[in-house]
Amino acid sequence: MNTINIYVNSEKLIDIMQDVARAEGFKCGFHNLKKGAKINPEAENFFIVRNFPAKMLPDVRYILCSSSPENLTHSQLQALFDIWPEHLTSGLLTYFFRGLITKIKSANHTEAIKYQKRLLEMAQQDYLTGLATRWYLHEYAEQRKNEAYLTCIYFDLDNFKNINDTYGHQEGDRALAATGEMMQQEFPDGFCARMGGDEFMIVIPGRNSAQEIQYRVNAFMRTLLDYYSGVKTMKGLSVSAGISQKIDGENKSIDQLIHESDIALYEAKNSGRACCKIYSSLMEHKDSINYYLMDYENVKNHGFTGIQNLKGKNFVYIFYSKNAPGNFSLDFVKILSEANAKFFFRKVEVGSKNALDFQLSSFLGELITENESKSCNYYIISYDKGFSTLIPFWAERNIKLEIIADFAGNMGINDLRRKLSELLTESDEIITDIAEIISSNNSKVEINNALNKKLKNAIKAGEIYRKIKPLISNRISQP
Repeated sequence: MNTINIYVNSEKLIDIMQDVARAEGFKCGFHNLKKGAKINPEAENFFIVRNFPAKMLPDVRYILCSSSPENLTHSQLQALFDIWPEHLTSGLLTYFFRGLITKIKSANHTEAIKYQKRLLEMAQQDYLTGLATRWYLHEYAEQRKNEAYLTCIYFDLDNFKNINDTYGHQEGDRALAATGEMMQQEFPDGFCARMGGDEFMIVIPGRNSAQEIQYRVNAFMRTLLDYYSGVKTMKGLSVSAGISQKIDGENKSIDQLIHESDIALYEAKNSGRACCKIYSSLMEHKDSINYYLMDYENVKNHGFTGIQNLKGKNFVYIFYSKNAPGNFSLDFVKILSEANAKFFFRKVEVGSKNALDFQLSSFLGELITENESKSCNYYIISYDKGFSTLIPFWAERNIKLEIIADFAGNMGINDLRRKLSELLTESDEIITDIAEIISSNNSKVEINNALNKKLKNAIKAGEIYRKIKPLISNRISQP
């Protein structure tokens, strides 16, 4: 077998991989992409390490693999199979690279080529639905970036989570596979892709009116509803869709088209679901997109204060570890389920100092990078004053970040002390005690009771409570 070319964007990675290759007696040629290395079109096999922000090993997330590069353009290299989607540490890279070398060394020439081609196929085709992957969609759109007309249709299954929760993931997979198959039948002129989860995208080249596309989408939705209603585990499912277009004279990238169709999809969801909306620039300013990153161990359930008043499009990432407090009560789960937000739980493996803070901050960087073309607001929910150092860092990059104590936008404990000092004439010690009481209790009743207990004077506690009431007016009862 010819020499394997390894294209890397990090000197540190080259050192690690060279050590492994040398120990295994494997012949490799290493090339540093950051120093302008060009991909060799004559190489029989090649591997590329591609950069990605805010991961444990700087500048690295995925190792990508392909074969027969003479048949691939540079843009196609953006759509290759993710061999190792885990957060890439030095030890993990060593382990997997050694295993990959063993596979290649043990395979004969034909088997090695088949192995590489299979990886490329997996990069291009979603294993469950048979549709294109998100990576391959971007490559397809990139090849057509100079076309005068292009249409994007973003689909999302309504109530899909209920299937997984009620009947299990196998039935959920069945619904996704059926949706993908019917999508290909109904849109033979489109490039159909699964974006991830229960989200799909169709890209249609050529001149089409938005109304004509909307008519086709609505007909497809009716077909899906007929199918879903006839399957016991899929009853209650429906589909929402958003449409965006590039027409003659416009200079829109695929990322912008996807963003616009996503905004239109959100409008469809807000309009009662099971409908299709065409993108309009007015939709951009109707509701904001908000990202909340919660340091749950720091704020506990108090951090959810005001969540029932959220408006716009909200994504909430709850960072916690094994040290997190106990489960939510049923009443509190109900409050969360009715909130206008999507929730994601991120378990952090503790072991090093400030592990949660580090991973939350890193994830924030990743979010900001992914949403570079969108208008978003970012919030960290925590009393930890250390997060405040992130504000000027992102402000220099025109990103607005706020550190708040809860969804009502209440202040962190230091700001709370300052505000209490303006309202009260008490000593600094009492001010600090009151701030701690407000921060550590979850309802107005609990705060009032704690004041009485702390001050041992019902009249004094009542006076203070009336003065501080504006600061706690948005609080909800929590476990």
